[in-house]
Order: sequence, then C-alpha cells, then structure tokens
Amino acid sequence: MILNSIPSLRYAQADEFAMDNDAYCHCKTIPYYIFAQAFEGHYEIDANGEFAVCEEGGAFFVPPDTPLKIWHYVNKKSGIMRVRFVHFIPEDAQRLDPFFSCKLPLAISRTDCREPEKIIKRLLENSNIDHFLAASEFLRLLSVFRSFMVPKEKCVHSEVLIELLSWIKQHASGGIHTADLEKRFPYSRSKLFALFHAATGMTPGDYIFKERIRYAAELMLKHPELSVKETANICNWKTPYHFSRIFSQVMGVSPGKYAQSSSFIPDDKQ
Repeated sequence: MILNSIPSLRYAQADEFAMDNDAYCHCKTIPYYIFAQAFEGHYEIDANGEFAVCEEGGAFFVPPDTPLKIWHYVNKKSGIMRVRFVHFIPEDAQRLDPFFSCKLPLAISRTDCREPEKIIKRLLENSNIDHFLAASEFLRLLSVFRSFMVPKEKCVHSEVLIELLSWIKQHASGGIHTADLEKRFPYSRSKLFALFHAATGMTPGDYIFKERIRYAAELMLKHPELSVKETANICNWKTPYHFSRIFSQVMGVSPGKYAQSSSFIPDDKQ
C-alpha cells in the first residue's frame, strides 16, 4: 500500500467535566471540531438552526465555525451531568480540512459512541501518554468520525480551488483580499465567485474573512494574554475596530469576550 498523505492534527484536546447546573445554556462559536459525549445526563443543541436532542450516552458532533446554542441537562437520579469531549483541527498535506467535503450528523447515538468513548477514555486515563501514542489514538478517532460522515451534495473538487483554499490558509495571518486571489486564478472573476459559492456557500471575500478570523481565534486560544489590539496588529488588520467588527460577525461574540472565555468550556465546564 502506498499513501500519498495521511491526515494530521493542527490542534487536539481531550478532557472531561461534571456539573450540577440543570438546563444550563451556553452559546459559542469555536474554530475547531467538537465531539462531546454526555455519559450521564444529556445535551440539546441548536447548531446554526439545526436542532437535536442527544440521548444519554450519545454525543453531539459539529464542525468548526458553527454558531452553537447548547443546553446541558443533568441525570435526574444523580443530579449530575458528566461529559467527555474532544476538540480538534485536522489537516491534509495541503493544510486543508480533510473533512471539508463531508456532512456531519449533529447527534451521535449511544451505540455509535462506544468506540470513540473507549479511545477518549484511554486518552484521559493516561495523562502522561507519549505524544506519538496520543497522536495514534487521535488518528483512530478521526477514522471513526469519518465513518459517521456522508459526502456533501454538489461539492466542487477543483485542483485550482484546493490550491486557492490552501493559499488562503497559509496567508491567513496577513492582510489578503479577493484581488490577491484573482491574480492567482486562471479564469474570470465571475467563475472564481461561482466556484467558491458552489464549494463553500460563501463569496471569496467572506471565506477570506472567515479564515483570517479563525487564525486570530486560534492565536487567542494559544495566547490569552494578548489584547485585542495586539491580536489585530499581529494578524495585520488595519484597525482594532475593523478586526472587532468582523470577528463579531464571524464568531458571534466580540474578541474581548472570546478572549475572556478563551475556551468552549463555560465556567470550567463544556
């Protein structure tokens, strides 16, 4: 067998928590995939207008940059909700999301959670696990998660588009614009816009903004000590005001509030 490339992880986190605040509602937009299993209690979730009730032992599974409204419900007998979860950002050899062309099921059944539950438990039970072994476990998770997905309809697989998306990711820290893409695109401006809309549902400009904000959000997660002004400067936004306005549009929360939480976990809870 010859493999040209194997998916890798740009970011990965596994953790768990317990809470006794029944019907707690948390709203967030985050720049990574979330798989969260409530093995005691259950979730209800609104993911950008798609609603699901997750059974106890089941999980919700959402892609990056999805506006989320999440309700946490305790187990009525114990009065506790217990959760294990993973956050991750996968990428392929072109530094693109290998799941880009796939649709995720919002709710995962208790039965389908059995294999990822085993893997996440092993990760959590071995806090001093070797990084190579941890990476191996996460790759097993990616394989299981991929089995849950189905191809998106009308998804464009253009080599030119893939090159453009990869270029945007590589330059997301800079002040890039649609005009920069037009210089690299071998066809007309109208075809560039049609290609982007068919594949991403966005204009090239909106996609650039999303990737630039995602880069900034990841930077804020890694360096919560940075101020909004410092983050805007590092990421080459003209003014902190412009950065804050676009950040709020993309993430659904101001960069200041995002930096304060610096995590999807509210009050140290998922």
